[in-house]
Amino acid sequence: MSADPFGTASLRTATLDAWAASPTRLAEDAAAESDLVTVGYRDRLLTELAANAADAAAAAGVAGHLEVWADGDELHVANTGAPLTVEGVRSLAALRVSAKAPAEGQIGRFGVGFTATATVSDRVEVRSRSGSIVFDRERTLDAVRAAGIPVDDSSVPTLRLVWPTDARPAPDFDTEVVLHLREPAAPLLAAMIAQAPDLVVELSALQRITISGVDVRVERTPGPELDDPDAVASVIAVTVGEDGDRSARRWLEVARGGTRWLVEADGVPPEHDVLRAPTPTDIELSLPCRCITDLPLTPDRRHLHPGAEIADAAVGYVDLVRIVEPARRVELVPELHLARNRDDARLIEAVRAQLRDAAWLPAADGGELIPSRAVVLVGLTDRLADLLGEHFGDLVHPDLSMAQHLPTLGRLGVEELGLAALAERLVGLQHEPSWWHDLYDALAPLVSTGREVEELGALPVPRSDGRISIGVRGLFVSDRIATPMRWIPTVHPDARHPLLERLGVGQLTVADALADPALRTLVADVDLDGIDDDGLAAEICAVLRADPDAAVPPWLAELPLRDTEGELRPADELLLPDSPLLDVLVEDHPFGVVADDVVAGCGADELRRLGVGWGFLVVEDALPVGPDHDLPDEEDWWDSLPEAPESLRAVRDLDLVDEGRWPEALTMLATDEEIAPLLADRDGYTAWWLRRNAEIDGLLLGEYRAPSDDILAGIVDPLEHPHADALVGALARLEPDTADDAALLLTRLGSADREIAAGAAVLVHAAVVAACRSGVVDPADVEVPERVRTLSGAVSDRAVVVDEAWFLQALPDDEAVLSGPTVNPADAEVLATLLDLPLASEEYGASVAEPGDAVTWAHPEAVRFTAERGVEIPRGEVRLHDELWITVSDGGSPREVRVRWWVDAAGVTHLERRGR
Repeated sequence: MSADPFGTASLRTATLDAWAASPTRLAEDAAAESDLVTVGYRDRLLTELAANAADAAAAAGVAGHLEVWADGDELHVANTGAPLTVEGVRSLAALRVSAKAPAEGQIGRFGVGFTATATVSDRVEVRSRSGSIVFDRERTLDAVRAAGIPVDDSSVPTLRLVWPTDARPAPDFDTEVVLHLREPAAPLLAAMIAQAPDLVVELSALQRITISGVDVRVERTPGPELDDPDAVASVIAVTVGEDGDRSARRWLEVARGGTRWLVEADGVPPEHDVLRAPTPTDIELSLPCRCITDLPLTPDRRHLHPGAEIADAAVGYVDLVRIVEPARRVELVPELHLARNRDDARLIEAVRAQLRDAAWLPAADGGELIPSRAVVLVGLTDRLADLLGEHFGDLVHPDLSMAQHLPTLGRLGVEELGLAALAERLVGLQHEPSWWHDLYDALAPLVSTGREVEELGALPVPRSDGRISIGVRGLFVSDRIATPMRWIPTVHPDARHPLLERLGVGQLTVADALADPALRTLVADVDLDGIDDDGLAAEICAVLRADPDAAVPPWLAELPLRDTEGELRPADELLLPDSPLLDVLVEDHPFGVVADDVVAGCGADELRRLGVGWGFLVVEDALPVGPDHDLPDEEDWWDSLPEAPESLRAVRDLDLVDEGRWPEALTMLATDEEIAPLLADRDGYTAWWLRRNAEIDGLLLGEYRAPSDDILAGIVDPLEHPHADALVGALARLEPDTADDAALLLTRLGSADREIAAGAAVLVHAAVVAACRSGVVDPADVEVPERVRTLSGAVSDRAVVVDEAWFLQALPDDEAVLSGPTVNPADAEVLATLLDLPLASEEYGASVAEPGDAVTWAHPEAVRFTAERGVEIPRGEVRLHDELWITVSDGGSPREVRVRWWVDAAGVTHLERRGR
């Protein structure tokens, strides 16, 4: 190797000759270097040296490694790669002359980047395995003076005159730059450590930078495969620190053409960034990604060349967005209003133009959408997306379907899909009801106000009958009913969801379903002469089965059902095949029998609730207006009532019972829980009709008493029946309801064959008289008995009705008949008419034998008398007797009778003194 392999002597001579020939040239070179040092490259020392190292590594085809360390006031910067060349030395010793060709893809191409070394050093060594050189400001000043060129101490450049040196680069490195620092190295090293992680990313040929033991490495691995072969994706991992304590930073990168777009893999957007070409410029950018481009720059590498078009750098941005997870993609859409300068704004516009027309927006079905052809449903969840994705190919992914993304997406052309539009899109979809339930469940969180409820007014809803309703109006749900009903549209049970009730679906009870007017119309429209409609009956019975306690409208008894003859007949004209009612009816009864297959399809219990007979049927009318219910003798019963009934519940078809089967029929009635209360209702139709028509052993029920009725014991015979007491409303009682009842009681009282206590007779007389006086019984309609029961308890064909209490002292018990427990003239007169007997006061005459002593009612004897009788002190004359005798005659021989008291014809009260 020669002592001066790069011909530095000739370079120095040429430069000194030029300065000598033109002192102005020296001043220009000094000024130019000063400008670059103080302005253009004032803070770019590591950047420029790293760029040179990257170019050297690229030229040599090796993995670039740059190491920086301080040794006293020397700063060493060593790198691997192609060594120093003659052309390189000439470039370093000249201004604005570069040995690098742009076509080779090298970074430095203005020949001025090395000037950055002069920002910190006046002596710069470049040691290379091909030879070494040194720039020294002091030696330059001495050489200038030796050449006879007038110059002051500060007016010479540092990097124009170059000398050879024998120094060698550090081991394992191809080139080493040694800077003799003007200032301490520590601050400079700290700044370099901060810059290194970005440099290994920007300079793809440089894979490692080590600064004072801090190791910064980059590893580039292939990224996701892209559809466009002109774009390449990579994953860049940058680690900083020692092997045991390293921090990592990962980037996703897409390279396309001369531009590389990077985004941090951990999702941390840059707080501040600049355009890099490939090293940082002074052009601030607001984009959420890092841009590294090969656009031409000004010589100081801080600004774009006037001929450069920054919009060209937008290429590849869409490719980068595509490899980012869906949740982050909207975050990578730059906003024009955040632009920091004109270049930033132009680049944002170019990026947004590409994003607007390219497919990158994540779709709900897993694909990618062009924003101008996409819709976003705010609040879309993963579950809802799974349901809708197969049908809505333009639906944006759930991760991006949030309200905060709407402005950004809207500016790219994405439309918001409201709930109303969603409902319209759902029309026509065919799915199982359970799918719709899942859809409603997924939609429910999106419906929080009345506005959302209104927007979903046209939401499709599957019905129980297999059809789809558009909207919920007129639809119902039921907690019990699961079967379809042709007369009421109901939501299919598998689709039912609380959301539908929030939207307005009505709640339906079994009672509501049965009472619906549409069902009544269906029942009325069934043609009895046409084909049968077992399906309607089965539907109705299924509804009945859903609620055993639901009220059944009476008109459902008109539902036509098929009988054993194959004909349709109303339900209330039919009996179940094994109905016990068949055993008690007359042979020529009008009922039909339900076909066995109808019973099997509908259910016996449900048919009974419809009105099909098992036992006796009950007619019900909540608001009867007249005797129009086809009940036997209904008009007579209606006329017997003092006023029209408020409601009607009555057993029908009693007139069809076989006369010899009444005991069994009564058992059926008494053991039927629905009918039993009617048997106790004396004024109701059922008990009324049975009293007058049902016969047991030749007697009407009304001619028997309940076994538990002791009052009528001996007067009316008890009904011998296991359920006799349950039939009390249909049996005789003390109070007669009709003239026949009164005649029965009076006739039985006059029967000599019966042993009846006097007290019982008095109670019967009182009850019959009360019925007559109240108008329940007309005395003229009561048949007069042949005999009467007297006070003695014996039967007599000659007696009188006591109408004055004092006559009881003068008449024998076997002649006296009482109208009640106390003697009342008015009651006595009624009873006398009923029994066709004279009154005691009319039949007998009486006179007081002695006049007695006149006193007032204030006399103690009079007061005692009124107190004993429990009456108020009357007015009038009172006479006291030591012994009170009266003479009684009835047209025959008179007789004298001693009495305790008497009231004569003049109204004078006669009293016998006490103790006489």
